[in-house]
Amino acid sequence: MFKFKLGRKQPEENETRRRLQKESFGFNKICDRGFPSRPSAIAYDSQLKLIAIGTHTGEIRIYGQPNFQLSYNLNTSSIRKIIFLNGIARLLILTSDGYLHLLEINNLNTIHIDHICTSNEDIGMILKNTQTLCLLRNNLNLLIGLNNGNIYLFNIENFSLNTNPIIPTETIEKIIVENCSGRIIHPGSVQSIVQHPINDDKILIGYKNTLIVHWDLPSNSHDRTYIYKQEVESVCWYNQGRNFATCHSNGSYALWDAKQQLNIVETEKIPYGPYPCTPMTKIDVKIMRNGDPLIIFAGGLPRSSYSNKHTVSCLCENEHNNERTKHVTFDFTTGIVDFFTIDKLSNDGTRDDPQSLVILLSEEIVMIDLITDSWPSYPLPYLNSIHASPVICTTFACNVTQEFYKKLVNYASIQFEDYSDRKWPITGGEITKIEPDSQQTYLLLTGHEDGSVQFWDVTNISMPLIYKLKTSDYFQIEQPTNDDTDEETWPPFRKTGIYDPYCDDPRLAIQKLALCTNTNTLIVAGTAGQVLTFQFAAEPTDVNLLTITVNLLDGCESYVWKGHEEMKTKSTFVSSGFMATSFIQLYPPAAVSALALCSDIQCYAVGTAHGFTLINYQQNRILTAKCTLDPNTLGHTSKTPSSIGESTLIRGRSLKKSLRESFRRFRKGRTIKKSTMIQTTQRIDENNPLSATNIHLEDITRVPVERQVEFREFKQNDDQVISMVRCLYFAKTFLNSLHDRTRSLWAGTNGGHVYVYSVIGFESHSINRTTITTDQTSTCSLAKEIRLKHKAPVLGIIVLDNLNQSIGQGSNIASIDSTCSTSDIPTSTTTTTNSENCTSHKVLICSEEQFKIFTLPHLKPFCKFKLTATEGTRVRKININQFTLKTDNPHESHSENCLTCLDNMGQISIYALPTFRRQILLNCVKPTDITALSSLQFTPYGHAFYLQSSSELTEVTFSLQNILPYSMMISYDKLQRKTILRSIGDQSIKQISSQRNESNDYINGLTHEKHHETLSKDSISSLTPKNIDNKNEIDEPESITTVKSNQNETNSGFSTNSDSAIDLNSMNITNNHPSNDEVLKSIEHDPPSFQSTPLKVTIEPSITVSQNGQDPSVSPVLSKPSKKGAAPPPPPKPTKLISVKVRQAPTINEVHCYNGTNNKSSSPTQPTPAIHT
Repeated sequence: MFKFKLGRKQPEENETRRRLQKESFGFNKICDRGFPSRPSAIAYDSQLKLIAIGTHTGEIRIYGQPNFQLSYNLNTSSIRKIIFLNGIARLLILTSDGYLHLLEINNLNTIHIDHICTSNEDIGMILKNTQTLCLLRNNLNLLIGLNNGNIYLFNIENFSLNTNPIIPTETIEKIIVENCSGRIIHPGSVQSIVQHPINDDKILIGYKNTLIVHWDLPSNSHDRTYIYKQEVESVCWYNQGRNFATCHSNGSYALWDAKQQLNIVETEKIPYGPYPCTPMTKIDVKIMRNGDPLIIFAGGLPRSSYSNKHTVSCLCENEHNNERTKHVTFDFTTGIVDFFTIDKLSNDGTRDDPQSLVILLSEEIVMIDLITDSWPSYPLPYLNSIHASPVICTTFACNVTQEFYKKLVNYASIQFEDYSDRKWPITGGEITKIEPDSQQTYLLLTGHEDGSVQFWDVTNISMPLIYKLKTSDYFQIEQPTNDDTDEETWPPFRKTGIYDPYCDDPRLAIQKLALCTNTNTLIVAGTAGQVLTFQFAAEPTDVNLLTITVNLLDGCESYVWKGHEEMKTKSTFVSSGFMATSFIQLYPPAAVSALALCSDIQCYAVGTAHGFTLINYQQNRILTAKCTLDPNTLGHTSKTPSSIGESTLIRGRSLKKSLRESFRRFRKGRTIKKSTMIQTTQRIDENNPLSATNIHLEDITRVPVERQVEFREFKQNDDQVISMVRCLYFAKTFLNSLHDRTRSLWAGTNGGHVYVYSVIGFESHSINRTTITTDQTSTCSLAKEIRLKHKAPVLGIIVLDNLNQSIGQGSNIASIDSTCSTSDIPTSTTTTTNSENCTSHKVLICSEEQFKIFTLPHLKPFCKFKLTATEGTRVRKININQFTLKTDNPHESHSENCLTCLDNMGQISIYALPTFRRQILLNCVKPTDITALSSLQFTPYGHAFYLQSSSELTEVTFSLQNILPYSMMISYDKLQRKTILRSIGDQSIKQISSQRNESNDYINGLTHEKHHETLSKDSISSLTPKNIDNKNEIDEPESITTVKSNQNETNSGFSTNSDSAIDLNSMNITNNHPSNDEVLKSIEHDPPSFQSTPLKVTIEPSITVSQNGQDPSVSPVLSKPSKKGAAPPPPPKPTKLISVKVRQAPTINEVHCYNGTNNKSSSPTQPTPAIHT
């Protein structure tokens, strides 16, 4: 009885630990880098200098100057159109399901995007047929052209649509009759509507069926009509509205004089005729600085020869000076979504002076410098297409030295010579530094299918390309013949953009990367067993690599390789930068599955499905090679379950045997087995737990409730999978005794085998603050071998010191450079210890199913956690992270090292070391997203990168202490941003009083009845917005029902179990719901402009303007809930009340406080509640 009292932990300790967990751990999405997947629309704010990109998945990305980025997700269908309300930081979004959404950017506390309102579903059928939109310059009216030829007027101030077309098709048909000698022709769909650049009352309308109409809005009548002989695709004004241009379906364009009364074309041309051409889908004409017109159009190529090409042409002609005539056809590999120009209007307004041409493609974005004579492209600071060649692997480089970074940027300047050197033209937004500039630089390396390695700077939100390395230059590749020599004559094609998903040789694909910035060493391993060593070269030179072949089939001569051939090198000229100094070819030439670099001894280890080898890249020496294939299975010897071990479980066993073994385990379930000493050369075999040398490998404490992990019965044809090397790890640890530390190499395979090699004979010396060893009489020999009983693949091996910090370098483990102190990491403490002075080491072996810790050098079991048996999930990725809780007093700061694990369900779990007590469980990615699960890359400072799509890289954090060191804001004209008011009907509507739910302190909504009002062209009534609330908003019904609370019980905090995980619902992170009292207080004391629940308002609402110049808002009369025991208030005077449903922008809790992006996990569900470990 007393032992249970003594063993129980005190509540004070539990509360302290919960507080530390709550303040140290939490999940947040930092940002999305790369190119948005499946873009569908683009818009530009010429006053705020911002661009917005919408996608088919409802994502909206807003970009300004480098490192300024906002994002929002509508969670609806595809986005069709985006329009900026210039200068007031608002956007109109048209989606394919027939809704208009109004978003605005606000600077309240932190910059974020708010959803203001949505159009009513009654007009959805009209908006679904939208062909084109035109926002008038007053930012109050939107013209909507439909496929049937009607044009509607949408009032943005009331956010309502006039259901009667402002320009009906019947009126246009009468115009056609007057101008076509009595012929009745349907005008077709409205292809384009553009407002006159000077006269706001005039618009130009282009109809599909050859008709162009010059329309006057005040009189609602046409001024002039123009009829062309071909179908109209697009129209535009130019030259201050004195001329306009049209493009047509036959690949031609026409230039018109707007003052010409007759139907006469000023200029008509088919630039790539006379043979049939593809439609010219869009045209834009700008007046350049020298006064020449610049004609920009998409399409129009000869149909027979180039119908599959995607081009945007720029044509500048001067009849009097041929030297000023320029014609370039920008050739892209993917389809064109839209394009526009960024202009710098002259002082007199006569010249547009286009500065840049922005072209949005389906897989990339390209910006052309129109000021430079050669019209080069801009290097992209963001929106880079990381999938220009498919990404195969990623590697994160932490604490990059400034010397290495400067050299890399200097060598990369040669690669960017063909790009424009002018400043990036999009400069919107403001960035404020919160902390002083840090010297820390982080790089992300991506290996691609075409054999290229790209270096990305991920220190901030933007991800510019720093350097690109091509390994294909060193190999003989059969390249297809280039037949593009004749294409350079006419049309004048110019290959533009970097997206090229096709690869000439699949063997070039990069599988593994390893980088050491202290020694400027890069190791690149490919699909065909090729491993190259790169180091910096200051001067360009000719390189002729010597091939060193490593045979991994030593002792397995009967094995026959039936895969691809080896890579053959060639002599090549290499410019300054990374130059290959060594080339190792593994045989069989299988894909490299593991790679680890130890620059201290100038060695690396590389593994495949057939074995692994240790290479000294400085001397090109093979130190050891180990074949992991089973020679018995290659000799066709059968392996029965009885030969593996009687205690193992096999599929198809009898029920009696299963029950018998279960009772045996139950009888000895709470025993602790003592271990015995093992010699360093003995083999540890978990298959036979009764052997004297393996007794210590049993569990320290039996867990009574867990799943039984079945033994993996591999077939003969699965031996290649069993032998695959999954992880490699270098560490200088106590391998043989507690007195001497020995360099060691650890290798784990798919079959649950761990090989430990001792590497001796290296003499250390220091060069540039880095310890380098010279190879004297180095030897590498097998010291230990471990066989896991459950035979699960070994995914990670980490040697820990007495502070549970990793002391080595390994594959799949993001660690700090050996020469960098731990204090350089943002999440680390200021006090560190030298691992050289540690007297005890442990080794952590992580398989797909279990975590095990053994003491060194005797490999005694220390702790064990069966993940698959207890949780039913499998490990995908692991890493060691240090989490620090910083306080004002540095002596009271708390820091602990934890094991971070990603499982196959997309969850990130954090475990305390060395007890494996779970700290928190977080939902990170969808369990069905195989790309994200396989590409996730942990960082040493509590962040992770993964591919959200083939083109997007997402960064998340599970540490609350590491936030971006700057904030963002935007400046706009608040006086021009008018409040969206709702028009009030004359019909009487029932008054429904609001009530407060006393059981959970939540607010009940008010019911309202839907009313109709006759709509006219002069007076447009408001429409109730559709409810498209986000997940974090309070649910609001669309029907006439009372809004009830969606929480029947409150969360009282964490579980009393000391080993329980954190309940995310009780944590104060960015995606929490606001409390009930906060919601009530905000409504009663400080009513915002737009509320998210129905409110009572009088017929004549009072309009108030805040003192600080904020937007005017409606001040409704609220009925406060009455308290118990209080006297009832006197009855108010009879007033006519109505119920109006208006909408509030989402609260600040929905967005990230540091970068304005939506704080939504990619997981389809909310974070899971507390789970007891």
